[in-house]
Amino acid sequence: MKTLFLAGAAALGMMTCAAMAQSSDHTSTRDETTTITPSPGPPQTTSSSTTTGRGATADGDQTATAGMSSTDANGNRTETTVTNTTYPLTKMITTTKKTTVYAGGLATETTTTTNTYPASQMQEPTTTVSTRTYVVGNK
Repeated sequence: MKTLFLAGAAALGMMTCAAMAQSSDHTSTRDETTTITPSPGPPQTTSSSTTTGRGATADGDQTATAGMSSTDANGNRTETTVTNTTYPLTKMITTTKKTTVYAGGLATETTTTTNTYPASQMQEPTTTVSTRTYVVGNK
């Protein structure tokens, strides 16, 4: 048994030395040429404004709204408002995000509404997304 163990250890030692010898002599070189063409970045924002507001109704509903508007160097304007409304009687929270992008005489308005409930009600949140595009400008 002792002889079998020593023979196995010797074989393992020889395989390890052979593997080490192979890996230490290996070298590789790789030449690469990469050409990077700078791409134009996004238009710089030339102006922006932010506003916030809060309110409450007689039945305890509370609303908080934040809005932001920005205009880039090309004259394109983006307006975003986020409104959170809590309803204490049902414990539901409604979040509405409305983003309107005005560019090239067109306005694209995307509205996302999410209703969430407390975990104790074991009800999944619901989300609705709507998008509309319309022409803006002088008539």
